[in-house]
Amino acid sequence: MPLEVRPARVEDAELCASFTATGRDAEAFRAAFASDKEVWVVMSSESEGAIFGVAGCQLWRWNKVAWVMDLSVRRDRRGHGQGRVLLDALIAAAQRQGALVLMDFEPQGGQLIEFYLQNNFRICGFNDRYLPGTDDPSVVFLSRDL
Repeated sequence: MPLEVRPARVEDAELCASFTATGRDAEAFRAAFASDKEVWVVMSSESEGAIFGVAGCQLWRWNKVAWVMDLSVRRDRRGHGQGRVLLDALIAAAQRQGALVLMDFEPQGGQLIEFYLQNNFRICGFNDRYLPGTDDPSVVFLSRDL
């Protein structure tokens, strides 16, 4: 089934909020999609029509870095390479906005670390106090040159 990845639109907010891993609500998605400081893409299939993936990054124009804000695929659609397609679309969108590096962080041992490493990211830092007040405040920073 052919996949469609396109820029997110305000009317996509409700569906994106229904499956995002970040806990972002529809109003927060609407604001993010309308912002000139963030870039968002969504994924659907021709057969379903409904959105089942969303990815976005915040643009730091002063240093040309884009920080991943969300990379979520609906649970029933995971494990088929669609996260990689969504990540590639996010990278292309960030590059069009002038980003030279895409970065993210994950809790130590987080499941996305291996995903990012398989997609040409590298570990570029560690902070053992980044998430204070949690059981493990440590995070690993990852980056990919664009």
